Amino acid sequence: MFHVAHGRIGHGGFHAATATVLGLIALAVGLVVLNTQSFARLTNERAVAQVTVASYDPTQSVYHVEVRRLDGTNIVTGCQIQGDEWMLSARVQRWKPWANILGLDSTYALDQIANKYTEAERANGKPITACDLAGPKPEAVRVMPSGLVTWLMANSYAEQRRFGSAVYMPMTDGAIYRVTMTQTGLNAEAVNPIAVQAVMRKI
Repeated sequence: MFHVAHGRIGHGGFHAATATVLGLIALAVGLVVLNTQSFARLTNERAVAQVTVASYDPTQSVYHVEVRRLDGTNIVTGCQIQGDEWMLSARVQRWKPWANILGLDSTYALDQIANKYTEAERANGKPITACDLAGPKPEAVRVMPSGLVTWLMANSYAEQRRFGSAVYMPMTDGAIYRVTMTQTGLNAEAVNPIAVQAVMRKI
């Protein structure tokens, strides 16, 4: 405004345009960072959940599965699943190098735990049983217009890759498993002898 008041409209307009562009860039970066609050940061391999299985109705192959989050949220989700195996899925985001410099490490969000059968023939005609593991989004993310965040994510060129990852293990009464997230996706391992024996029987 100082330049405009003194008749230097062109110079003042240039400064105003520059400030506007820089402001839009800052807004875009801020919203991209804000969007990642729906995900948890992944700097290296980390344990994300413990899955405990208990028999509920053996005649119908129904199990009670408890998922205890190990990534700091301390959320426990109980779910009744019918089938031979449980399958836990997640969404993963990887960022371009320039975004990593801004502090955007690879991020993930657990999605759901569902049923799976060892053979497709056994699954045909059977119901899908599943429970949501995503949980509520942070308040800061919920108040933002979803269309604006989606548009910025699609046009910021910050995201290198987005993919889904899933892991499954056999359901046996008393089995305990640990699920970890790596840079390439989910992994699961047997924790107690019952789970180890269940896995060995599937090999």
